[in-house]
Amino acid sequence: MECNNKNNSMVVKYTILLTVIVLILSGCKKFLEEIPTGSMSDQTTFSSAADGAALTIGPYRALSLWPDKRAYFPASLEYSTGKGYTSYTNAQIIKFETNQVTGNTLANNPWPNWYMGVRDCNFSIEQLPKITDMSADEISKSLGEVRTLRAFYYFCLVRYFGDIVMNTATSTNVNDAQKPQTSLKTIYDEVIIPDLEFAVNESKLADIKSPNGRITKYVARAILADVYLTCAGYPYQEVATDPTKDWCVGGLWTASTYPVINASAKEFLTKAKTQLDVLVNSGVYTLGTYDDLHDPAKDNSGEAIFQAQFLAGVKDNLLIQATLPPLVSVLGTEYGTFIPSLAYFDSYNPADKRIQNRQMFYFSDTKSKIYDSQEGPAANFGRPYLFKYYDYTAIKVTAHSGLNWTFYRYADILLLQTEVNWTLNQHTAGTVSDADVLKGINLVRARALLPPLSGGTCDLKAIMSERAYELVFENKMIWDQRRTRMCLVDGNGQFSALEKFIGHHPTSFSFSFDVMNLLSPIHGKEIENNRKILQNFGYVPKQVGQ
Repeated sequence: MECNNKNNSMVVKYTILLTVIVLILSGCKKFLEEIPTGSMSDQTTFSSAADGAALTIGPYRALSLWPDKRAYFPASLEYSTGKGYTSYTNAQIIKFETNQVTGNTLANNPWPNWYMGVRDCNFSIEQLPKITDMSADEISKSLGEVRTLRAFYYFCLVRYFGDIVMNTATSTNVNDAQKPQTSLKTIYDEVIIPDLEFAVNESKLADIKSPNGRITKYVARAILADVYLTCAGYPYQEVATDPTKDWCVGGLWTASTYPVINASAKEFLTKAKTQLDVLVNSGVYTLGTYDDLHDPAKDNSGEAIFQAQFLAGVKDNLLIQATLPPLVSVLGTEYGTFIPSLAYFDSYNPADKRIQNRQMFYFSDTKSKIYDSQEGPAANFGRPYLFKYYDYTAIKVTAHSGLNWTFYRYADILLLQTEVNWTLNQHTAGTVSDADVLKGINLVRARALLPPLSGGTCDLKAIMSERAYELVFENKMIWDQRRTRMCLVDGNGQFSALEKFIGHHPTSFSFSFDVMNLLSPIHGKEIENNRKILQNFGYVPKQVGQ
């Protein structure tokens, strides 16, 4: 694909990856194969439909950086909860277990990665309206995709870091790099929610299930519902009590009651219910089997709603090695760093199908052919490993995985629907019928061969427990803990309690959670490069003079 280039010098040159789009029609498994062919800059003249396609596809690239090398980042999201484990001495998990995480920890890739996504989106949002070979409806559709992606990147940033730098335009001057944080509430109110509401209510995106990994209104609805539910809780609702306070840098958090009962929270919950009901009532999503979760042939289909795209041998999913015990794969190195803690596993009901061998966990395997030509049995692991990411072909045959990473799937939506409906009833009893409250969670439990809950047994602990069981190591628990400020206490056959975040002592940690643990540290490089940004409460490195 070609761009009409105009050769001008510039103070700041912004580049975005050009891609060759390869539509793979068989099973609609992937929507793109990225092959670098050049760059776009803010000095490029855009006009062709090919230019527009590149501007639309480019902002997706940061999604695939989530499972980074050795899965440092996805593992850190689980280590933060107190429910992760590594099978070898790992200095990274020790930092989490002893409250020594800093802005220079290896797990801080999300700051540059998510901001790369934001920059890509800002650039495309500015340039797409200039495309003359696309109709108004086509431009609207593309803007719906890109604005949804920008909202998602910012949603990740504010949940992880709190107050952050807000950029909604392409930088044109080096001084643009020197900016203070903006309130997380402002970013929700002025970027995240408007972007998603544009995509759902105004854009020409198709109001259908995504057939190929691209953003549709159904994808935007899933993200928007999650945003609304998050804004009905923390930290949004506490910041809303006094937006002028320096909540994140000062560590001023004191609220701990969940659900939050006020008019604002109820309004957000009602809006979340609207989006979730559309997705559930559409009938286009199915739960399928647990095997579907680790089958690349099921990418972008069945239960999948929104995924980061991978293509074996072109853009491999690097998470797979981190989930494995030694000697079982042709990948060469198995890191064993992405493993739920034994106390987490022991909190499952023994009758739960998800903990049966080779459902979501497994306990033994054969040796890889590179270690044993006969592929005989490997030693028993001695503890459960995750089977939900077991890409057989990659592990045993090719050493290349095209298994997508899932951001949202149908089980998540069903559990969010139950939580939203249950919480609305805490505002006003009888707002939602018991049948509608229980529908989602009981569908998830039925697949796990567990008995249904009743109105009397479905409470917040049951809902949070089911999310922990079903969405184990999908990077959901950290967000659940932070928005509810509640933590599950490990137990035997069930979680023994749901208690307040502040004061919760994870099983393997040497300390109890305090206000600093409600956020993560600002990246050390950002502190060094941007003299106007301040470090979050309790963390180092701090800004000069802070």
